[in-house]
Amino acid sequence: MTDKGHRLDEPIDDAELARRLARDIETLRRICEDQEDEIRLLRHRIEQLRASRWRKLGQRLGLAMTLDWEKPK
Repeated sequence: MTDKGHRLDEPIDDAELARRLARDIETLRRICEDQEDEIRLLRHRIEQLRASRWRKLGQRLGLAMTLDWEKPK
């Protein structure tokens, strides 16, 4: 028995197959959207990290100013 009461060896009509396929496609679409959102967030964080590291290097080399809020207290 499966979730709808059909046995795996029983034939399933085309309408039921279409409904299942539509449900599966919608589930995969949501999963892909979530993954794409997470990838965008991670890429943004990586860019922030790169910018921060380049700024710190520039400050150490005297090529970038150190702002007041960046100075240790």
